[in-house]
Amino acid sequence: MLNSSVMHPLTGPAPGIMVWGGIEYHSRTPLVRIDGTLNSQRSISEVLEPVVLPYLQGLATAIFHQDSVRPHVERIVQKFFVNHQIGLLSWPARSPDFSPIENMWSFIAQLLTQITPPAATPDQLWQRVEASWSVVPLEHIQSLFESMPRHVAVVISIKGGYSGY
Repeated sequence: MLNSSVMHPLTGPAPGIMVWGGIEYHSRTPLVRIDGTLNSQRSISEVLEPVVLPYLQGLATAIFHQDSVRPHVERIVQKFFVNHQIGLLSWPARSPDFSPIENMWSFIAQLLTQITPPAATPDQLWQRVEASWSVVPLEHIQSLFESMPRHVAVVISIKGGYSGY
């Protein structure tokens, strides 16, 4: 499963940036910096075609997971997945507790807070996010996926409430 999301990193003296990235049990995608507003057409032309499609083609089998933000669920994006025979994981709306990538972004955010002084420009923040993304150990990514059954069990036991993950 390739789990992807858009991140709005921490802001400090510099404005925040928007970044797309994906993780899979054995690897991670390159990051994509999203300037401006992400819409469905830009999602296809800047993320899906140049990054996701070649990445998925390099995997033996894959199911793609993304959150349910508007640019990801619009008809043109859904048609892209059908046309390229990309399997999608069904996902309940507003369910970040189940998404390993959200915990990956939290880890990246922790790494960013350890760098002082804070990034002064969006370009400096981008460099730091890219560097942090690349140094996350593969074992950490794998542990995010391995923790999923435990997360699901907790959410079931609390009848769908917030699990704290």
